[in-house]
Amino acid sequence: MKGCHFTNNKEKKRPKMKMIKRALCRSLAAFSIVTSVSMSTLSFAQSQQSHILAHVMPTDHIFHNVSAVFMRKLDELSDGSVSIRYHPGGDLGDWQTITQQVMQGALPMTMAWSNSELDPRLDIANLGYVADDWDTAARVYGPGSSMDELFSTIYDGLNVELLGTLPTDFTGFVVRRGVKTPEIFPQDARGFKIRVPNYPMAIDRYRALGFSVVPMAFSEVHMALQTGAIDGRAFSPPYEVLLFSDVLQTYVYTRESFEPTFWLASKRWMASLSEQERTWVREAADHATRWAWENAELLSQGWLDKIRAAGIDVVELDPEVAKAYKATVLGVEWPIMERLLGKETMDQLKVIAGLE
Repeated sequence: MKGCHFTNNKEKKRPKMKMIKRALCRSLAAFSIVTSVSMSTLSFAQSQQSHILAHVMPTDHIFHNVSAVFMRKLDELSDGSVSIRYHPGGDLGDWQTITQQVMQGALPMTMAWSNSELDPRLDIANLGYVADDWDTAARVYGPGSSMDELFSTIYDGLNVELLGTLPTDFTGFVVRRGVKTPEIFPQDARGFKIRVPNYPMAIDRYRALGFSVVPMAFSEVHMALQTGAIDGRAFSPPYEVLLFSDVLQTYVYTRESFEPTFWLASKRWMASLSEQERTWVREAADHATRWAWENAELLSQGWLDKIRAAGIDVVELDPEVAKAYKATVLGVEWPIMERLLGKETMDQLKVIAGLE
C-alpha cells in the first residue's frame, strides 16, 4: 500500500517495532479494501431505486396487465436501476384514499377512477354515449385525444401528473335473481330499485329512464343485492359482474357509458427523479398505455365469456329501445356538462363522438 514503506534505519535494531509496523500496514490495506467495497455497495444500493405503484384491483384486471407491461419496460429502459414495489388488490387502502395519498406526495403512483368530488369536470368521464364502440372510444379517450388532454389539465390542478388515460370497458346494469329484467324504458323500469354512485349525473340519468334510484356506496352493493334492498346495479363494466355472481341472473350490456380510468403520478415524486429517470417513467407509461388500448377489447370479450360460463345471461337492448334509451341519456346529461365545460368544448366532443 502506497505510504506504508518505512525506511527508518533503526528498524534493524528494533525488529519488534518493524513487525508492528508491517502488521499496521496490512491492517490499513485491509481496511482500505473493505471501505472501498462498502462504498461501492452503498453506491449500487442507492442506484437501485424502488418506487410504489398501488391500486385496488385484483390481478385479473386490466390494471394488473398494464402494471406488468410498465414494470417490464421500465426495467428494460433503466437496466434495472429503477424498480417498482407493486401493490395490487387494495392492500394500501381504498382507491380514493390511495388517490389522496398520491395527490399529497405520500405515494408515487396509482390507477383510479374519476372522482367529481375533486373536480366536478371529472364527471365527463361518466358521460353517456360519448362512444359506443371501441374505435370511437380510442378516438375520444386514447393517447393524444382531446379528452386525454382535458383530463391531463384537470389533474395538473390536483397536484398530479396524468401518465395515461386507460380503457377499462363499456358499462351496463345487472339484475338480481327473481326480478324481471327491464326491456322497455321507462315503463319496465318503474319500481326497479337500482344502485347508482352518489353523484348528480348518475342519479338524473336513471331517474329519467324510469328507475327507482338508490345512491349507495360500492361496498354495500353485494349485501343489498342479497337482501333485496336493491334489484340491480348500474354503471357495471363486465369485469365487475362476477363479483356478484351468486345473486345475479342477467347482465344488460347497454354500452351506455365508456369507463376511462386514470394513471396518476405524484408531481412531488416526479420532481424528485432525475431528468433521465422521468424520461424512463414516461416512456414506459406511454408504452403500457398503448398496450392497454390495443388489448382492452380482447380482454372485454374474455369477461363476457366468463359471465356466460357462470350462468348469467348477457343481453343487449332491442335496437329501437336502445335508440330511445340513448336519446334519454343524452338529453339529461349533455346539458349538465355543457354548463360545466362550455358549449365549444361540448360541440367539439359531439363531432368526435359522431353525434353531429
